[in-house]
Amino acid sequence: MKFKKSFSRVTIIIISIFMLVVTGVLGTVLIIQSRNDLRKEMRGRMLDILNSAAYLLDGDVLERLQKEDVDTPEYQYSLNILRAFQDNFKLAYIYGIRDMGDKRFTFTIDPAVENPGEFGEPIVYTDALYSASRGVAAVDDIPYEDKWGRFYSAYVPVFNSKGKVGGIIAVDVDATWYEQRLRKHIFTTLIICIISLIAGGIIVFLIFERIQKRLSYINLEMGQLTDEVEELAQALKIASGRRSDTFEYDESYSAYDEEDSQSGINDEFEELCERLKYVRSELQQYIDDAHELAYTDALTGAANRNAYIENVKLYDDEIRESEPEFSIAVFDINGLKNANDTYGHEYGDLLIITASDILKDFVGSENLFRIGGDEFVAILEVSKQEKLDEIFAAIDSSVAEANENVEDFKTKAPLAISKGVSTYVQGKDSSVQVVFHRADEAMYADKTAYYKKHDRRH
Repeated sequence: MKFKKSFSRVTIIIISIFMLVVTGVLGTVLIIQSRNDLRKEMRGRMLDILNSAAYLLDGDVLERLQKEDVDTPEYQYSLNILRAFQDNFKLAYIYGIRDMGDKRFTFTIDPAVENPGEFGEPIVYTDALYSASRGVAAVDDIPYEDKWGRFYSAYVPVFNSKGKVGGIIAVDVDATWYEQRLRKHIFTTLIICIISLIAGGIIVFLIFERIQKRLSYINLEMGQLTDEVEELAQALKIASGRRSDTFEYDESYSAYDEEDSQSGINDEFEELCERLKYVRSELQQYIDDAHELAYTDALTGAANRNAYIENVKLYDDEIRESEPEFSIAVFDINGLKNANDTYGHEYGDLLIITASDILKDFVGSENLFRIGGDEFVAILEVSKQEKLDEIFAAIDSSVAEANENVEDFKTKAPLAISKGVSTYVQGKDSSVQVVFHRADEAMYADKTAYYKKHDRRH
């Protein structure tokens, strides 16, 4: 392959600017991440201290303490615990809080030596404080101000013997100190980013002359890769097992023509981009086709067992995280083995394909999975039994219609489908498999009832 034009200086400048911009963006991200990490560290430390203190306190005691209980052993015990944490961790303020209702909160125990909060004195409301009153520890996102100063505070609930919030303990961090430390951290990170930007610019300048040679080499390699991808595409087509007359190719993936592309290419970089686009489009075409083969049943066009397993994983995740509404329906073709033995596997395939088409019509093709030779499963976002009964009645009606209209079904073995369904029960079912097992049992009960009325041989 010959190159008529060298790698353009304009392109190099663009790349240099791009690298600088990317470095700047990464620097900004680093600053933001560093700031968030510092906040996370401070929040974690505050909550760790409070959780340790809360573990030692008695929620029943905090709940019934009154102002006149200052000299009681229970009050002094709680006070000494908070004072120990204040001294050991060099805390400015750590104190107890009581929820008075209607988003009003007051001091209970404050071990501060100078100007402590009086028992029953109101406390400034914050969303984090309210969260703790509801049983969830939290830290202020924005500072608040009271007569002691400007603070960020963390709040942790202390539960009583009944499992309810008996009291709240809080720790304050001076907002000015915290913000100064944050600014210092950001300034240090910013200096590092500026140095990185300068170093990046120098590096780009130093490697400027070497880029053309390296890109030319890559282009040569890409030329060989293009030929190999074309060979791989043909191999994938053969490996897919599809006949040439049934293989569908997306014409939107246009082939790469080296001679035509050269006329519109200014330099090696643009040619490299063209070749990469071609290779990507070729690979994407066959990756899509391979994906379809991996998740689609070749005989019926329904989703296969692999697709079913993937969907089960998704629903199991939903069960762990929320309360989904769904039902599992299991279908099985009656007498398929005898039909295969008597009339041949082509007739058995006709039964399977017809059953699949009928089920798709009423459960939706996207919800139907063939997980065995004659076994289908449908995952339905339906929980009302009336709706499920309607679907089953419609399937029965369609099967009966097929048996009347398909000549082979009249003269040979008719189509018969056993059915079973079960709905996910919130709080009871731990997985999709539990629901499937009930539906499978219901299907086998339906099959047993069918064989009581029909000879298995016919």
